[in-house]
Amino acid sequence: MAAPMEDVKNAVFDSKTNSCRIEVTVPTGFEQVAGGEVKEKIGSGFKELRGKISFECPIESVEKVTKLRTVDNCRVVMLYQSNYEFSDDKVENMQKLRDLVASVNWPLGIQVWKRFFSFEHPIAEVPEEITSDFGEPYFPPPRQNSNPEKKSKRSKGKKWKKKRENLVDKAKDEPVEAISGSGAASQESGDKTETVTKSVCDLNNSVNVTNGSECPKTNETAQVTEGGENPNKKPRVRENPWNPLMPSFRVTCNRSGDKHNFDSMTAAANFGGAIYQYFGWNIKMTEFDMEVILAIDDHEVTVSMGLTKESLHRRDITSFGPTTLRPTVANGMLRLCSIQSGDIVCDPMCGSGSIPIQCSLGWPLSYNLAGEIGKRALDRVRDNLSFVAQQKMENKSLPVDSIRWDVCNLPLRDNSVDVFITDLPFGVRMGHKVDNWRLYPGALLEMARVVSPNTGRCCLLTEDKKCMIKTIQKMGKYWTRTKTLGINLGGLAAGVFVLARTAEGVNKGDNPSMYSARGTKGDNMDMDVGSDKGE
Repeated sequence: MAAPMEDVKNAVFDSKTNSCRIEVTVPTGFEQVAGGEVKEKIGSGFKELRGKISFECPIESVEKVTKLRTVDNCRVVMLYQSNYEFSDDKVENMQKLRDLVASVNWPLGIQVWKRFFSFEHPIAEVPEEITSDFGEPYFPPPRQNSNPEKKSKRSKGKKWKKKRENLVDKAKDEPVEAISGSGAASQESGDKTETVTKSVCDLNNSVNVTNGSECPKTNETAQVTEGGENPNKKPRVRENPWNPLMPSFRVTCNRSGDKHNFDSMTAAANFGGAIYQYFGWNIKMTEFDMEVILAIDDHEVTVSMGLTKESLHRRDITSFGPTTLRPTVANGMLRLCSIQSGDIVCDPMCGSGSIPIQCSLGWPLSYNLAGEIGKRALDRVRDNLSFVAQQKMENKSLPVDSIRWDVCNLPLRDNSVDVFITDLPFGVRMGHKVDNWRLYPGALLEMARVVSPNTGRCCLLTEDKKCMIKTIQKMGKYWTRTKTLGINLGGLAAGVFVLARTAEGVNKGDNPSMYSARGTKGDNMDMDVGSDKGE
């Protein structure tokens, strides 16, 4: 773990300050890669944490932070305390968090925030009246769980939906005369109709089955629809009056550690209440102007101001598929391959086109090939290419060609590609892990034929690390593993494998089944995904 940052003492803001500390979140496992981009484009050193990095940045060039292509969210640090002591008393802990608002460097945070966003009225960097009363600690009511042993909502929803449909069908089969109460049917039929009507009304108050029977819940629903308001529902009263001259804000608490006697919601509620007492800003959970992030990591407390309202990993992609790769992950993989000007970069299983698009934007002097076997995937690639060309290239086409092909039988000449980089099927959402034992050897053998010997590189992302490692061991005469990263991809423990092409020529008689490693025993299984090989 990197050395902790120095405590930031922010009681007084110095207008001569020309730098700030920026904290950015990155895909877990790509911290070193993102730090290399910071050194290259910002010219600053960085400190690495899990899933994020921090670095010093001049305020004049702080706009470059959101241009970094390997980061997800950006924020400016306004307060950092490394030895924050929590007690065993929850009330005391919440009171200390409330009092911490006065120590935050709000002028610095607001000054940097104004470089990214705007507000129609002036925002005071310091309150007109400095108060020492931040209100009493507040504890939200706990979430109620009436029956913890009941089944999941999905199974319960299916059960009640089926029961409701059966009752509705049963009610439709009853004679119309019996339902309308005309007296032509027997008393038994009328009792049956009354029972069905009552059950349907209890299950779904929006279904009106009968013509003559009354359902109080259905009538109440109709009354709400016609009148526009439910007279039995209490009107919502805003606890804090809205001030149109003040910006709106929200507090987000990220807490880690098992030594706290409070939850994230309680900490965010108390810290946000203290900010309201201090500035008088409007509290708003959605469509807010400012986001204050309170991060509590064991005995470390960080307060920062958000510089992005949504994650940057969704940029450049408008047409998403079932397994679309994040552009931030794609950029991290591209940086691992050391793309050079004039390189031909190929993604043989491009999905929605994240990797070719990011390569063409980050390395405009390279040429990209995007291939897929499915027609729908290629349609998404073309939609995303058109969007990027219109938004960022002034309708100029990107140096990307999209082709429909099979990765195990590429229509490319030998030694014609410099870099292969792709997101392989995991066998979780798409395909099956059994199929990977045939797909991975076939793909690597075909890539070895097409890529340039000695100088060719390959970067592969997969969650099926066992299959990939054994396949690489079997194909040692064509590929050597130079680096391996363990990353967190949507909760899955995936691995990024960087391979280098050897000088061995591909034998025309080789068959992918010769390198299939499934079912073999006694092989040396090196499963250390977090280590670097050959460095």
